[in-house]
Amino acid sequence: MHDKTVRRRRAVLALLVVLSLILISASFGSSGTGPLRAVQNGFLDVLSPIESGANKVLTPVHDLTNWIDDITNASSQRDKLQKEYDRAQAKLVAEQALLRRAHELKGLASIDSSAGLAADGPVSASVDAYPNSLLVQNVTIDVGAGAGVAYGDPVINDAGLVGTVSSVAADASVVTLIDDNSAKEPAIDNTSGEFGIVTADQGNPNELALTDVQHPDRVAAGDFIVTAGGAITGGASHYPANIPIGVVSSAPTDTSPGSGTITPAVDFGALGQLQVLTKVPRG
Repeated sequence: MHDKTVRRRRAVLALLVVLSLILISASFGSSGTGPLRAVQNGFLDVLSPIESGANKVLTPVHDLTNWIDDITNASSQRDKLQKEYDRAQAKLVAEQALLRRAHELKGLASIDSSAGLAADGPVSASVDAYPNSLLVQNVTIDVGAGAGVAYGDPVINDAGLVGTVSSVAADASVVTLIDDNSAKEPAIDNTSGEFGIVTADQGNPNELALTDVQHPDRVAAGDFIVTAGGAITGGASHYPANIPIGVVSSAPTDTSPGSGTITPAVDFGALGQLQVLTKVPRG
């Protein structure tokens, strides 16, 4: 019964539409008055509510279609802007890396010049791997025997002293850092010339210890500590003289032997570009 009713309504609607089209066509050839015009007006009165109802039904559909189009266009624009942002970010990261490397190389050139390291065979290197434990104070670098690197060679960066080559392969090396418990480096106070030994600070992993200072009153907080060099130590040092080690953060107070603490010049967590000094004279 329901299907018959629906079909009947559809047939009536179709008939009304056809008749309206006939009347509209006929109106172009008729005057504004007369029986035909009256019939047309009657049909318009019947069809107007149907048209109005259809508009009310179709308006939300039209609005929904426009909303979907707007969302699609906005999503497309968002994806385009995201790709542009990703490209700009990648370019910025690459430029920052180049700028950082240029800054580090400039600093190394400055140390090479001020400490007279050109004759010590500096070889450029980068860190391949950091230690996976806080108890291990060494890093792996990307140069080895093939580049002239040998056991005991000093390693520096643009800030100062990094460590010593402790193991060598053909294309890689292990560098033991100066904050390792095994490291002991002869050093001097760059202001007074007072001699001491730099070792790891057992109480603070972020500091170094300055020990065996004979005249503690000649070492003050803020003084720069640099490598003593083989000439002063009779060959006991693998390092050339005057490479920065750090700044005195706590001056020695004990008289026998005097000791203090040093804040390292090098950030061991961000070593960046390095140099291995492959031709340092050894005693």
